[in-house]
Amino acid sequence: MVEVQISEQGTFEFLYDKWDIFLSLLALGFSIAVVIAVIAAGARLGWKAWPWILGAGLVAWLLF
Repeated sequence: MVEVQISEQGTFEFLYDKWDIFLSLLALGFSIAVVIAVIAAGARLGWKAWPWILGAGLVAWLLF
């Protein structure tokens, strides 16, 4: 959960929960892994399978 507070000096303070930071990093890592998996699978299976690989990668990214 992200909270925004105004300090005594009148500046904004952003307070992040450690769980939010962890989930953001986990989501970033999963997105990078899906991109790498799509590229690797496309290179191994060839051009004819690229649309199916991209579709499977998109479905995996949307579900998780």
